[in-house]
Amino acid sequence: MKWIIAAIIAFVIIYTAVNLYYRKPGPAYRPYQDAQDRATVARLLAAGWQKLTVTTRRPIEKMSANGPAPLHRSALGLGADFEPNFAERPKLLATIDQVSAPAEVIHEQDYTIFFTASLTDLKAQVGDTALYHKGHELVLVPTAETLPGKELRSRWPDSNYAVTFSTTTLPPGRYEIRLVAKGPALAWSFIVK
Repeated sequence: MKWIIAAIIAFVIIYTAVNLYYRKPGPAYRPYQDAQDRATVARLLAAGWQKLTVTTRRPIEKMSANGPAPLHRSALGLGADFEPNFAERPKLLATIDQVSAPAEVIHEQDYTIFFTASLTDLKAQVGDTALYHKGHELVLVPTAETLPGKELRSRWPDSNYAVTFSTTTLPPGRYEIRLVAKGPALAWSFIVK
C-alpha cells in the first residue's frame, strides 16, 4: 500500500512539473468559441463585410464632436441584414443613449465617435468594440462582457465611451454608420473628404 501512495505522489509531482514547464502561455484553447469565431468570420467575408481596427477609450468625461452629425433611430439589434452573418449573436449593450460624431472628416485622419451606453446588468461592462465595413455602410458593434468574480459590479448602468478608427482604408465619399444595441440603433451619415 505504501508503494501505491508513493507512486501516486511521485506521479503528481512529475506531472505538475512537466505541465508547468511545457504549458503554453496565454489563454487556454477553447475549441467551441474558436469554431464559432471562424464561422462568423467566414460568413462576414462571404457577405462582403470587412473588419476595421478601432480603439476604444472608456470611460471618458468629455463627450463632444466638432460639427456633430444629425442622428436618427434605426432597427433593433444588429438588423435583419447583418445578424444572419453571426454564428453566435454577440452580447449587445441594452441601449445607446447619446452619440456625438462629426459630420465630416478629412481622408486619412481619425474619426472619433463619443457615445453613452446603458448596460443590461450591473455585473457587466463594455468589452470589445468591432467595426464592420461594406461599401459605404459601417456597423459599430460594442459588446458587453461579464465582470470577473462574483462580487464585482459596475457603479452605474451607463457610461461615456469613445471609439476612434482611421479613415485611411475608406475612399472619399458619404458613409452611413450604425451603432447597434439591443434597443434601437442610432445611425447617422458622415463625409470623408
